[in-house]
Amino acid sequence: MLRGIYIAGSGMLAESTRQEVVAENLANALTSGYKRTDAATQPFQSFLLRNMAMPGQPEIGSMNMGSEVSRLDIISTQGPLRSTGNQLDLALVGDGYFAVNAPGGTRYTRDGSFTIDQSGTLVTKEGFAVRGQNGPIKASGTEPIGISTNGVITQGTRTLGQLQITALDPNSLAKEGASLMTGTPRGNANASVRQGFLEGSSVNVVSEMVELIRVMRSFEANQKSVQAQDETLGQAISKVGVV
Repeated sequence: MLRGIYIAGSGMLAESTRQEVVAENLANALTSGYKRTDAATQPFQSFLLRNMAMPGQPEIGSMNMGSEVSRLDIISTQGPLRSTGNQLDLALVGDGYFAVNAPGGTRYTRDGSFTIDQSGTLVTKEGFAVRGQNGPIKASGTEPIGISTNGVITQGTRTLGQLQITALDPNSLAKEGASLMTGTPRGNANASVRQGFLEGSSVNVVSEMVELIRVMRSFEANQKSVQAQDETLGQAISKVGVV
């Protein structure tokens, strides 16, 4: 009976984590360049059952002790492009990330809503300098800024630099907030830049709402299982005590 409580309890913990993941996805449904997260589960521990009353008989089989969240996967699917008309709004089409100089070191993002700060440096909305192939990119004056599909930035007749667009190992991705990521660079990025566009979130609100309902019902089912087994255990103890 205690085994049943452990199994249902582990299921509640797993569904609680999945609920947090879905809630984060929904909260960032409108965040530019956001990549949804998916929680992968696996059986939590297993053991072999044997029939101890009949020596020599084959094993009954294995039994799992519930489930656990084994990892959080970042789903790097292409988000929809939205035209903004802003010359400093950039979207990536394909596999790659903008590199930025964050306080903790080099970080990566798909959110291309950039601006020019007071020093003339191209920065993210958080104020982090966007990395070029030869360092931060600086602009001056009021002339329009042009950005080609390969990330070369020009202003008038001057070339300001080229964006550093990096491909990352999908298995190394980890989020820092809603926009920034860490990861291991791998080879050349297969991505092109679209000026005047922003990439939307890859979250499908309808699918996430359906998943949220499923998670809540699964959690409630495990909760009722714990309550039922707890009541049965209490009755067993009280009746045994009476005898």
